[in-house]
Formats: sequence, structure tokens, C-alpha cells
Amino acid sequence: MAMILVVDDEPAITIALAKKLRRDGHECLTASSGEEALSRVGAEKLDLIITDVRMPGMSGIELLKQVKLRDASISVIVMSAYTDINFAIEALRGRADDFLLKPFNLDDLSLSVARSLRERSTSSKDLEQLGVQAVAALASAAEARDGHADAHLNDVLRYAVSTGFELGLDEDALRGVWLGSVLHDVGMLKVPEAVLNKLGALSPEDWNLVRQHPEAGAGIIAGVDYLEAARTSILHHHERPDGGGYPSALRGEEISIEGRIVAVASAFASMLGARPHRCALTESDAVSELDRGSESQFDGSVVRAFMSARGAGFLVPLAFRIDHYQP
Repeated sequence: MAMILVVDDEPAITIALAKKLRRDGHECLTASSGEEALSRVGAEKLDLIITDVRMPGMSGIELLKQVKLRDASISVIVMSAYTDINFAIEALRGRADDFLLKPFNLDDLSLSVARSLRERSTSSKDLEQLGVQAVAALASAAEARDGHADAHLNDVLRYAVSTGFELGLDEDALRGVWLGSVLHDVGMLKVPEAVLNKLGALSPEDWNLVRQHPEAGAGIIAGVDYLEAARTSILHHHERPDGGGYPSALRGEEISIEGRIVAVASAFASMLGARPHRCALTESDAVSELDRGSESQFDGSVVRAFMSARGAGFLVPLAFRIDHYQP
């Protein structure tokens, strides 16, 4: 059981969340503003604060920063709508422990609270794990806006990490592949939903917006030290060995190995999923597409390693799975 403070300027929301948390066995307090919530830090023995970002007066982001300055052991979950992505990014940099992306159901609330309370040590390793968990929530939001289910993100991770093992990458490089798999499309949060879910062909203007997402993604993680390993995967996963990719038209080994791996993994996962403008491919057809693009769109050695990993069932150790950070 934990002592939880719910902060929102809409009474209906605080009442509903507090009711659910009490049913889950927690003690729960409510506050209608960031200022009121901050006055309770120190006065109450709080384990967790759940706060909205958009409130009159002190924002949820400023509350997060002030709470972490006063007592870093208090976990903070930030509630944010998709239209508030800039707030979510600031929350990430302020060491938010998790995100609840509106609209969410009450079961999502329970899972988020359980994750955030599971690890409350202030060691750098635990803080990093909590940060990765928060980032995974952001990445899942990006996938949902792009018409993908959570399974897509897990598939990209499995394909990429198992391919990295086949290539004999060391632990540091595998970590880059792992983080890059989770975050490769986080920049899609900057692309309008109308573009992502458009039926039919995209216009040149639409494509220009989509092609900006690798650099947008790199900007989202900028300044977050423990995510730096994902930077090249985010920037390079749409580059091509023949120089026909974006955003920098890199060629061959100018493209990081992490980016080349994530390019193959994300392409394969995308081909297997239906999109607003096309049907899903069969696995056999997706394999043929990878073979066809080998050496031009995709790195040939990565494609071969991917095929070997596929033959072995895309095995991934527990430490490199997203659900390693879930209750």
C-alpha cells in the first residue's frame, strides 16, 4: 500500500482516479493545483504523485521539477494528452517516472502505479530503468498514432536485438540497438495525426513532414544522457546503403550498425502490419522484399543475420525485453 497524491484542476478526474487507487488498496489524497500539491510535499509522507500537465498557475512539469528537488524518492507520474507532447518531453528530461497518455483507462492507471512503485531506489541503475520505462510509454504513444499496436514495438525489438546477437555485437552496441528499437519512431509524435492516418498516397508536403521524424526523435532524447545510445538508431534507421535514404543520404558504412539493424527490423515489422493505405504482407512476401532490397535499401550482412535470427525464432534474453521493466 502506498500514499498517493492525485493532482488535477478537474474535480471529476481526481475523484475518479482516487476512487480507483483506493480500490487497489492505496491511500489517496487529492489536490486541485500544483501549488497545493507542493505544499503537501514534506507535510505528508508521499510515495507517489500523479499530476496533469496543464493546470492554472504551476504546471505539472514545474511541480515535477520541484518535487524531485525536494525529495527525489517520491515517484511522479505525468498525465498528458497527445497534443501535449512537448510537455511530455520536458517531463522526461525532468525525470518523470512514467507517463499516462490520455485517454487512458483505469487499468492503465493501476499498471503505471505498480511500475512506478516497484523501483524506488535512488541508485543510478534504478533511475535509468524507470526512465526507460517512461520512454517506452512515449514510444508506445508514437506507435499508436502511426496506426501500430504495442505488439509492433515489441516485434521490432525482438527482430533487432536477436539480429545484433547474430552479428556478434558487444553489450554496449546491443544496448544501442535495444534502445533504438524502442525509440526509433518516437519522432513521429511531432508529425500530425492527419498525415499519419491519411488514406491514399501522401502529398510531397506530407512526405516532407514524415521525413523530419528521425531528426525530431533525436531532438526529443537530446540532453537525456542514458538515452544517448539510441541516437544513431533514431537518426539512421531510414538511411540506405545506396544513399537513397533520409535525413542525410548516408551511404554504406557511414550508416551506424545500430541504424542498419533497426532499419531491417522496423521494415519487416511494418510490412507484416496493415496500414491505412495498404494491406499487410504475408511473412513470405516480407522476406522476399528484404531479399530484394538487400545491398540497396538494406545492408546485406544485416539481412543475412536477420534471416539466421528468424530461423532460430528471434530469441531475446529477458534483460533486453520491454516487459523486463513491467510488473
